[in-house]
Amino acid sequence: MRHILFTLVMVFASASMMAQEPTDNATATPDTTSTKAATEHILFEGIEVKGDIYEFAAVMQKNRFTLSKRLGNENAYIFKGTVCGQSCYVQASYSKHTRTVYRIMVQPKNVDLNAYLDSLRVRYGEPYDETERGYEWMLPNGAVMFFTPEGYDPTLVIMDAIGVAAYKEENDRPRMR
Repeated sequence: MRHILFTLVMVFASASMMAQEPTDNATATPDTTSTKAATEHILFEGIEVKGDIYEFAAVMQKNRFTLSKRLGNENAYIFKGTVCGQSCYVQASYSKHTRTVYRIMVQPKNVDLNAYLDSLRVRYGEPYDETERGYEWMLPNGAVMFFTPEGYDPTLVIMDAIGVAAYKEENDRPRMR
Protein backbone atom coordinates (compact mmCIF):
# COMPACT_ATOMS: atom_id res chain seq x y z
CA MET A 1 0.00 0.00 0.00
CA ARG A 2 2.78 2.39 0.92
CA HIS A 3 4.61 1.67 -2.34
CA ILE A 4 1.43 2.30 -4.36
CA LEU A 5 0.76 5.55 -2.49
CA PHE A 6 4.30 6.73 -3.06
CA THR A 7 4.19 5.78 -6.75
CA LEU A 8 0.95 7.75 -7.18
CA VAL A 9 2.47 10.76 -5.43
CA MET A 10 5.48 10.60 -7.74
CA VAL A 11 3.29 10.38 -10.86
CA PHE A 12 1.29 13.43 -9.77
CA ALA A 13 4.46 15.30 -8.80
CA SER A 14 6.04 14.56 -12.19
CA ALA A 15 2.91 15.70 -14.00
CA SER A 16 2.84 18.83 -11.85
CA MET A 17 6.49 19.53 -12.64
CA MET A 18 5.89 19.23 -16.39
CA ALA A 19 2.69 21.32 -16.32
CA GLN A 20 4.05 24.36 -14.51
CA GLU A 21 3.38 27.65 -16.25
CA PRO A 22 5.90 30.46 -16.11
CA THR A 23 5.26 33.01 -13.40
CA ASP A 24 5.75 36.75 -13.46
CA ASN A 25 9.20 38.16 -12.72
CA ALA A 26 8.29 39.23 -9.19
CA THR A 27 7.86 35.64 -8.01
CA ALA A 28 10.07 33.79 -10.50
CA THR A 29 13.13 31.92 -9.33
CA PRO A 30 16.23 33.79 -10.51
CA ASP A 31 18.13 32.70 -13.61
CA THR A 32 15.41 30.44 -15.04
CA THR A 33 16.26 31.05 -18.69
CA SER A 34 20.02 30.90 -18.70
CA THR A 35 21.89 27.98 -20.21
CA LYS A 36 23.83 27.63 -16.96
CA ALA A 37 20.65 26.98 -14.95
CA ALA A 38 19.38 24.50 -17.54
CA THR A 39 22.64 22.53 -17.50
CA GLU A 40 23.32 22.44 -13.76
CA HIS A 41 22.16 19.48 -11.72
CA ILE A 42 20.15 19.91 -8.55
CA LEU A 43 21.99 19.33 -5.27
CA PHE A 44 21.22 16.92 -2.46
CA GLU A 45 23.29 17.50 0.69
CA GLY A 46 25.83 19.32 -1.48
CA ILE A 47 26.04 16.40 -3.93
CA GLU A 48 24.98 16.84 -7.55
CA VAL A 49 22.20 14.43 -8.52
CA LYS A 50 23.78 13.29 -11.77
CA GLY A 51 25.54 10.58 -13.69
CA ASP A 52 25.08 6.87 -13.65
CA ILE A 53 24.20 5.12 -10.42
CA TYR A 54 27.69 3.66 -9.96
CA GLU A 55 29.37 7.10 -10.10
CA PHE A 56 26.66 8.58 -7.90
CA ALA A 57 27.04 5.78 -5.33
CA ALA A 58 30.80 6.40 -5.18
CA VAL A 59 30.22 10.13 -4.53
CA MET A 60 27.57 9.37 -1.88
CA GLN A 61 29.96 7.01 -0.10
CA LYS A 62 32.72 9.65 -0.15
CA ASN A 63 30.21 11.98 1.56
CA ARG A 64 29.57 9.71 4.57
CA PHE A 65 26.60 7.75 3.20
CA THR A 66 26.72 3.98 3.47
CA LEU A 67 25.30 1.79 0.72
CA SER A 68 22.66 -0.27 2.50
CA LYS A 69 21.15 -2.28 -0.37
CA ARG A 70 20.47 -2.42 -4.09
CA LEU A 71 16.90 -2.79 -5.28
CA GLY A 72 17.34 -4.09 -8.82
CA ASN A 73 13.62 -4.66 -9.36
CA GLU A 74 12.91 -1.02 -8.48
CA ASN A 75 16.06 0.44 -10.11
CA ALA A 76 17.19 2.04 -6.87
CA TYR A 77 20.02 2.06 -4.34
CA ILE A 78 19.37 2.63 -0.64
CA PHE A 79 21.92 4.57 1.41
CA LYS A 80 22.02 5.28 5.14
CA GLY A 81 23.29 8.61 6.34
CA THR A 82 22.47 11.92 7.97
CA VAL A 83 20.16 14.47 6.34
CA CYS A 84 19.41 17.78 8.10
CA GLY A 85 20.91 16.36 11.27
CA GLN A 86 18.69 13.24 11.23
CA SER A 87 19.80 9.67 10.57
CA CYS A 88 17.72 8.23 7.75
CA TYR A 89 17.63 6.15 4.61
CA VAL A 90 18.04 7.73 1.17
CA GLN A 91 16.75 6.09 -2.00
CA ALA A 92 18.45 7.02 -5.27
CA SER A 93 16.35 5.99 -8.29
CA TYR A 94 17.84 5.53 -11.74
CA SER A 95 16.68 4.72 -15.25
CA LYS A 96 16.70 1.07 -16.26
CA HIS A 97 18.85 1.17 -19.40
CA THR A 98 21.18 4.18 -19.06
CA ARG A 99 21.31 3.94 -15.25
CA THR A 100 20.99 7.74 -15.00
CA VAL A 101 20.13 8.99 -11.50
CA TYR A 102 17.03 11.18 -11.63
CA ARG A 103 15.38 11.12 -8.19
CA ILE A 104 16.34 11.09 -4.51
CA MET A 105 13.82 10.18 -1.79
CA VAL A 106 14.36 10.62 1.93
CA GLN A 107 12.04 9.69 4.78
CA PRO A 108 13.37 11.40 7.90
CA LYS A 109 12.31 9.76 11.16
CA ASN A 110 11.53 11.53 14.42
CA VAL A 111 12.00 14.96 12.93
CA ASP A 112 10.34 18.22 13.94
CA LEU A 113 8.42 19.02 10.74
CA ASN A 114 8.56 22.79 11.26
CA ALA A 115 12.33 22.78 11.82
CA TYR A 116 12.80 20.47 8.82
CA LEU A 117 10.66 22.73 6.63
CA ASP A 118 12.68 25.73 7.83
CA SER A 119 15.92 23.96 6.80
CA LEU A 120 14.42 23.28 3.36
CA ARG A 121 13.45 26.95 3.03
CA VAL A 122 17.04 27.93 3.79
CA ARG A 123 18.37 25.51 1.15
CA TYR A 124 15.83 26.04 -1.63
CA GLY A 125 14.45 29.54 -0.98
CA GLU A 126 11.19 31.11 0.07
CA PRO A 127 9.19 30.91 -3.15
CA TYR A 128 7.48 27.58 -2.71
CA ASP A 129 3.97 26.25 -3.18
CA GLU A 130 2.03 24.82 -0.28
CA THR A 131 -0.42 22.19 -1.47
CA GLU A 132 -2.69 19.68 0.22
CA ARG A 133 0.10 17.11 -0.24
CA GLY A 134 2.88 19.23 1.23
CA TYR A 135 5.40 21.73 -0.13
CA GLU A 136 6.99 22.13 -3.58
CA TRP A 137 9.89 24.14 -4.93
CA MET A 138 10.01 24.34 -8.73
CA LEU A 139 13.60 25.23 -9.63
CA PRO A 140 15.27 25.71 -13.02
CA ASN A 141 17.30 22.55 -12.50
CA GLY A 142 14.62 20.34 -10.95
CA ALA A 143 12.02 20.12 -8.26
CA VAL A 144 11.99 19.57 -4.52
CA MET A 145 8.86 18.21 -2.88
CA PHE A 146 8.27 17.62 0.80
CA PHE A 147 5.19 15.48 1.32
CA THR A 148 3.55 15.29 4.72
CA PRO A 149 0.70 12.77 4.28
CA GLU A 150 -1.35 12.19 7.40
CA GLY A 151 -0.60 8.81 8.92
CA TYR A 152 2.60 8.31 6.92
CA ASP A 153 6.20 9.35 7.35
CA PRO A 154 7.10 12.69 5.75
CA THR A 155 9.00 12.25 2.49
CA LEU A 156 11.47 14.54 0.77
CA VAL A 157 11.74 14.03 -3.00
CA ILE A 158 14.43 15.73 -5.09
CA MET A 159 14.16 15.39 -8.86
CA ASP A 160 16.95 16.48 -11.19
CA ALA A 161 15.58 18.08 -14.38
CA ILE A 162 18.32 16.65 -16.61
CA GLY A 163 17.96 13.16 -15.14
CA VAL A 164 14.15 13.29 -15.40
CA ALA A 165 14.43 14.33 -19.06
CA ALA A 166 16.78 11.39 -19.73
CA TYR A 167 14.46 9.02 -17.85
CA LYS A 168 11.42 10.30 -19.73
CA GLU A 169 13.18 10.05 -23.10
CA GLU A 170 14.28 6.51 -22.32
CA ASN A 171 10.76 5.44 -21.31
CA ASP A 172 8.92 7.25 -24.13
CA ARG A 173 11.20 5.87 -26.86
CA PRO A 174 9.95 2.67 -28.53
CA ARG A 175 12.29 -0.28 -28.01
CA MET A 176 13.53 -2.55 -30.78
CA ARG A 177 13.14 -6.24 -30.01
